[in-house]
Amino acid sequence: MAGAHWAGIIVLGPRLGRFGPRTQPGKRGRESAQSEQGQVVHLIPGHNLSLVAMGGFLLWFGWFGFNGGSTLAAGTDIGPILLNTHMAGAAGAVGALLSCLMLRQPVLMTSVVNGSLGGLVAVTAGCATMEVPFAILTGLIGGVVTIFGSKLLEWLRLDDVVGAVAVHGFSGVWGTLAAGLFLKGHLFDPAQLLVQLIGVGVAFVWVFLSALLMYALLARTVGLRVSPLHEQRGLDITEHGEVGYPEFNRDAAYQSEHIAQLKPIAEAKSTDKLKRL
Repeated sequence: MAGAHWAGIIVLGPRLGRFGPRTQPGKRGRESAQSEQGQVVHLIPGHNLSLVAMGGFLLWFGWFGFNGGSTLAAGTDIGPILLNTHMAGAAGAVGALLSCLMLRQPVLMTSVVNGSLGGLVAVTAGCATMEVPFAILTGLIGGVVTIFGSKLLEWLRLDDVVGAVAVHGFSGVWGTLAAGLFLKGHLFDPAQLLVQLIGVGVAFVWVFLSALLMYALLARTVGLRVSPLHEQRGLDITEHGEVGYPEFNRDAAYQSEHIAQLKPIAEAKSTDKLKRL
């Protein structure tokens, strides 16, 4: 899945305003973050942090059913699986927090939530085959990988909107390798690690190249992206004639020229409905 998502963001391109022009090191914009290489990155946050936290909680809770119930059998091994899952998620949040401190950046709630998801993703492959201390270590590193993976994508000017590539891709690769590295009874077995590495490589090449071809064909034919005008004012007003979040874009959405352009859209939809009747 993460390979397909990576291919998708390559073909689709970043959102408007996500990345600024590359500038000389040391020259900072007033409303942007800039790396030492002159990479200007503009943060486009979500509109509601409470929903972000609720979504993280629901995913964490659902992971118990995913990991614990994936065998479709109730047995004594479910307890350790659920414990490994929970501890790895918590360790992932800690790993994200420590990563933010190491990078000397604000500890954002979105980063911590994504870190916990990175820990959950990382432990999924080996939740039934590793001891609790190794599950904690796997989750901790998964949270770190999520944060640094997001930074890598920003440096590459790839707009991973919700961090899916960093969480499911980078942390997922680490978790798959960790499942072979920390396998009970075969700790640090190079042969097992090689098997995991081959599996990761084959899966990535197949999914990434197939998805890249599919998205490229879609972009060349039916298209994947709306016009800059519709992207800037939002598809709520384009498709439905109203804005979903008026407190954020009322100045842009309710300008007279935008309202004037809504009338033909509404009339066209009404005409289509009459033709169908």
